[in-house]
Amino acid sequence: MKIRVGPGIWLLVGGLICIVVLVLGLFVIDFPQKSKVGNIDRDITDVESSIQQERNRLNQLKQYEKDPDQFKRQIDVLKERVPDTVELSDIIQQIDHSAEEAGLDFFSFTPKVPVKADSYYVVSCEAVFNGRYFNIVEFFNHIERLPRTVKVVSLELIAVDTGLPYLQMTIKLEAYFTTNQGISQIVGE
Repeated sequence: MKIRVGPGIWLLVGGLICIVVLVLGLFVIDFPQKSKVGNIDRDITDVESSIQQERNRLNQLKQYEKDPDQFKRQIDVLKERVPDTVELSDIIQQIDHSAEEAGLDFFSFTPKVPVKADSYYVVSCEAVFNGRYFNIVEFFNHIERLPRTVKVVSLELIAVDTGLPYLQMTIKLEAYFTTNQGISQIVGE
């Protein structure tokens, strides 16, 4: 028995072959090319950002060329903000002055033994103050403007008196210095 194939079947087989060739063409030619284009786009973006960084660096170097002494000024500012010795009395005096200017009562100050951290030393301290909320806000404004770098690492507020809006503020702060000179005075050696 012979099967007769009509022209519609050949059209269907031809259409299926075209679809298979088209799908294979997409997987073999088109999709790999799109991924290459995506990789090239990423490379172009990376190169453009690198060029922008170098332009920024060039502009910065041009500024430095106009004023070569600015490095010395920046180093002098850093030396002032991070002194060589611990100078604990200076820290206490600056904190006390900031509290007085803000209208806070300086209640207590407890330093800890300084520790070495990388290429500098850190002295951690705990200070307790009494005052109102806005006095505390003003105190932190004064702390930011201190000539020495002092970093507040924690803050605790407690309501002191039920009749008056006074708060007790306990802060833990860190001050930095570059050499171990003066540490023996704190430790009591």
